[in-house]
Amino acid sequence: MMTNRRILSALLAGLLTASCAISEDATPVEIPLDQRGQFGAEPTGDAAAGNNRVFLVNSASNGRLRSVLRAGSSGAEGIFTSLFAGPNEAEADSGLSTFLPEGLELNSARVRVRSLTLDVNDVFDKLTAVALRTAVAQIVATASEIDGIAQVRIQIDGENQVWPVGDGENTDRPLTVYDYPGFIESSQPAYPAIPSANN
Repeated sequence: MMTNRRILSALLAGLLTASCAISEDATPVEIPLDQRGQFGAEPTGDAAAGNNRVFLVNSASNGRLRSVLRAGSSGAEGIFTSLFAGPNEAEADSGLSTFLPEGLELNSARVRVRSLTLDVNDVFDKLTAVALRTAVAQIVATASEIDGIAQVRIQIDGENQVWPVGDGENTDRPLTVYDYPGFIESSQPAYPAIPSANN
């Protein structure tokens, strides 16, 4: 009799656990912008507005990338022109910067299917290896925020190039945000501390 009660209790516990489980969505779910949250305070400069996002370097988080808002055209040319301009005054005051080289200009931005090809001028030669990786990560992360774009190829004056990915290896294939793990700040809040047994 006792064994039957244990089996029944185990079955009930299993049913309760299963009924409380969160089921997985079959397709991706778009989270509204006002519910996404953002690590740290939103920049307050006039240019930090709109629906477009570009990625700058946050010196307070070991050089990880932070997205900031930009107004203007939602097309790739407008977004990358804004990225190449760097942080506004309020963003710079809050510790945001860019590793993109001074004088970087966009020659063209072409979208085909889910791929973006950016053609820029040749000003990357003075960057250190670390700065170059971070600069390329800024471009790739920004491209990933454009609707429908899954990968980006960066050309210099119309020629394909070899670029470093997050682990320092070089590649000539199109780049994705997954090539730069750990480069982007998480927008998730920090987990609360676990109370110790002494508390």
